[in-house]
Amino acid sequence: MKKTFPIWIFLIILAGGCGVKTSLVPPDVLVPKAIKDLQGTVKEGTFELTWSVPKANMNGSTPADLVYFRVLRRDETAGCPECPGEFKVKAELDLRTPKGYLLEKDTATWVDKDLKEGVIYMYKVIGVNHWGYPSAPSNEVMIKWAPAPPPAPATPGEQKE
Repeated sequence: MKKTFPIWIFLIILAGGCGVKTSLVPPDVLVPKAIKDLQGTVKEGTFELTWSVPKANMNGSTPADLVYFRVLRRDETAGCPECPGEFKVKAELDLRTPKGYLLEKDTATWVDKDLKEGVIYMYKVIGVNHWGYPSAPSNEVMIKWAPAPPPAPATPGEQKE
């Protein structure tokens, strides 16, 4: 009995452990929810993308395990947005050091200035967790880039300042 006592103590400590035990969750399950409200706006010769920052992961846990956003862009010069094509990474936006984009409250805004006349651009945004696992892609935003129209000619009787 005396020799088995330390073994019993060890087994009780091992079985009880410390803290609350929960099920293990693989990191690829803790991806942020997909962005569903990606929007694009033309502003002063640029194309501005805006979206809400996900607040939860796909499994419903909060806060979202989100480290950066990856902006994907597809350039379609043949005029066939329905044709298969490859989205390429246009920007990676780190949430820990917001540079190159704007983050206000729960909304992120990124501006694309690298645009060419007549090209159809398609965009998607994905969130990436700290293990590097991506969320599902956002909804897609598409625009055919055209230069801004020239200013309207002055009408007779209008004064220039």
